Amino acid sequence: MSVFPLLVIVHALAATVWTGGHLVLDLGVLPRALRAQSAAQVRAFEEVFEPRDITALAIQVLTGLWMGWIYLPGFQGLFSPANPIGMLVGVKLLLLAGTAALALHARLRLIPNLTDANLSGLAWHIRSITALAIAFVVVGGLIRLSGLL
Repeated sequence: MSVFPLLVIVHALAATVWTGGHLVLDLGVLPRALRAQSAAQVRAFEEVFEPRDITALAIQVLTGLWMGWIYLPGFQGLFSPANPIGMLVGVKLLLLAGTAALALHARLRLIPNLTDANLSGLAWHIRSITALAIAFVVVGGLIRLSGLL
């Protein structure tokens, strides 16, 4: 049996945790926290979700790179306009870089100084990460559809 189907399933499950958690935070927790001006609500959610979140992201990175290697041996054709799968895998890597940059900025700059008064500064980070997570799912779906739009 090929390992590829297992990689797809594990990757999709991790994406469900990652994207679903960010949707809950963005659409459920964040609006209530902003209305109440309560950074504590966001912190409480993050304390519970972050360990699962980081684990899910790590699983996605590992399985995604492995599948990328299977699709593009040696990552040849990455970002090549002649190779739709290579372009999409490249887009996923760019989404990952954007996610990492936003996450590091939030973790190192915003969250350590988070107060009720500056909660709105974190809100755009949360919404951006959620948008990137949704984009990951869409691009992943396009890869599974052989790059068809």
